Amino acid sequence: MQDPVRQRMLARMGIQSWQLRRPALLGADPAPEFAQHAAQPGQMTPATSAPLPSGKLWLQAPSLPVSTLLADICQLLGITPDEVTLLSELPPAEAHTEGLSPLLWLTEANPARPDALICPLTPSAAQKRALWQQLRQHLAVSAA
Repeated sequence: MQDPVRQRMLARMGIQSWQLRRPALLGADPAPEFAQHAAQPGQMTPATSAPLPSGKLWLQAPSLPVSTLLADICQLLGITPDEVTLLSELPPAEAHTEGLSPLLWLTEANPARPDALICPLTPSAAQKRALWQQLRQHLAVSAA
């Protein structure tokens, strides 16, 4: 776990926490990757776009929901639970390419993401019904 000050500084620089963890999770040494992009003293580095996470459903939450809820959602969407990507932070909205953007699931409403599914990880019966309505609307729009 990183300290909050470091997390805020990295977020301001546009470095997402999942980007820092990924090389370690894959067992790769991140040093060569950073070394080739390092600038000489006094030289500015060019801004590069960060790679987008994979998956057809992005979930911004601290963990995945219970497996039964996740399996039901995936079945309705026609995807597997392996195609769900857990995000600690959202990539910029303008980073999506038209037609290729995944479905986004947020646990709280975000005005910057009006098309996202909104549902807590442990929903009540009413919240589940609202989620199914959102999913049906999404499927109707994507089928049209």
